[in-house]
Amino acid sequence: MPRVGEPTRLVAGRYATIRELGRGGMGVVWLAEDRVIGRQVALKELRTTESERVLREARTAGRLNSPNVVGIYDVIVEDGVTYLVMELVEAPTLSEVMTRKSLTEDEVADIGLQTLSALEAAHAAGIVHRDVKPSNIMVLPDGRVKLADFGIARAMDDPGLTATGGIMGSPGYMAPELFAGKQPSPASDLWALGATMFHAIEGRAPFQRDTTAATMHAIMYEEPVLQRTTGPLAATIMALLSQDDAQRITAPQLRERLSDRTRTVRPSTQSERTVVIEPVTTFVAPQTTRDDWDDEKPKSRKKIGIVAGATAAVVVIALAAVFLIKPTTPGNASAQQGPGSSEQPASQTSSTASSAPSSSSAAPSSSSQAPSSSQGPKPTQSQPNQPQPTTTQPKPPRETLVLTRYLKSGGFHYSGTSRVPAPAGFQAEAHSLGKLLAKEEPGTKPLYACRINGSEDHMTSVSPTCEGQTVLSATPLGHVFKDKPGDVPTLPLYRCIFKGTHFDSLDSKCEGYQQEWQFGWVVG
Repeated sequence: MPRVGEPTRLVAGRYATIRELGRGGMGVVWLAEDRVIGRQVALKELRTTESERVLREARTAGRLNSPNVVGIYDVIVEDGVTYLVMELVEAPTLSEVMTRKSLTEDEVADIGLQTLSALEAAHAAGIVHRDVKPSNIMVLPDGRVKLADFGIARAMDDPGLTATGGIMGSPGYMAPELFAGKQPSPASDLWALGATMFHAIEGRAPFQRDTTAATMHAIMYEEPVLQRTTGPLAATIMALLSQDDAQRITAPQLRERLSDRTRTVRPSTQSERTVVIEPVTTFVAPQTTRDDWDDEKPKSRKKIGIVAGATAAVVVIALAAVFLIKPTTPGNASAQQGPGSSEQPASQTSSTASSAPSSSSAAPSSSSQAPSSSQGPKPTQSQPNQPQPTTTQPKPPRETLVLTRYLKSGGFHYSGTSRVPAPAGFQAEAHSLGKLLAKEEPGTKPLYACRINGSEDHMTSVSPTCEGQTVLSATPLGHVFKDKPGDVPTLPLYRCIFKGTHFDSLDSKCEGYQQEWQFGWVVG
């Protein structure tokens, strides 16, 4: 480990590394000295074989001229390693600021407005940032804000924008349309800014969940709830987080809204920031090997050196999920064999299913609750000058479809209805998973049958695109209630995971395994 201030190596005969400031998924950031002009810079050593792509992106980002963008000075390819020479910004990130204090609405609006200025400069140059998040926003002691890390930014007309088949960015700050296959756009950058402002004012990320898959699901199908703020700022943040990118607030509209707030508050907030944010030496000095710029790990954040170009988290989203091997009844098979073994006879399949926790057996039957017309009250004799009593027609029963869980030799599971029967080789388990509504109605959402790409495994999804997997049928299996209704007995339906394989269950504890999320409510 070199001593502080001691150069370790010379890059391009010019940039002498002094010490490591941080590292992440894309590489290492060094504090370095430019020996030609005698200034300190941030030297980003990138772990990539795509040097041409990095050069192209750096040239694109280098065109930006904004006081709110961290500058790129030089790009170097030496001995097969690509380096970015960047402006050194000695300041905490917004993520670090949030751990030290609660931000006011005016402060969040000011940070949002300055970040918007950086994005407007990028978008005007035809660039999308693709990784706007708190750890990529630097907050200087004088209140200025700089947007860092254009490391995965791309020109909007780049034909290779989605050619790799992956999705790059930090899942909790990626707009819903990106998961549906749309290209990154200024609108998706603005959505990420909205998620960042939500995090700044609430102290929590709007869609952060325990797994990447659950985070994606929340972004695509759930609406975040603001608790600390109301009024114009809350309305602005929710307008940015619109799931429909066509309905999302635009940059000029956002600037108008935020300018109205910050026009009278920025002079007073500058002195406040100078007091609250500690001197930059507090943040630059520590050395670490953790990727503390990754907002996917909010529970354990160390204070690390922050420089321009903080390493972006690169996430290739691939929900290749398979169904759980259901546990066998103790004594029927060894733990090593596991449920769903190819040696398990059909009679044991039924026994296995009945041994699992089953909420449906205790649930009241919807048919038993339906009133019978023959048991209706007899009409009473009307009295003079009294209105004739009216009779209320019972609500017709809903048409439902039984949702059955199937098991295949090898431990693969499938959940299906009569609309989309089980593929060959699957046998029904003893108990059902309740009933789906046959027809869509307000407050419901569809369930689809999916097959994992390149696998025999299947899963159930609320996404008509099966979250990027193979759609078995465009016709949904049926519909679930989004919220628990009051007019019909219902049971919660969950998607669960066990060692990377998925299955559906009525048990909130997923029969002893990990819950991914709740689909909704099925008829009991």
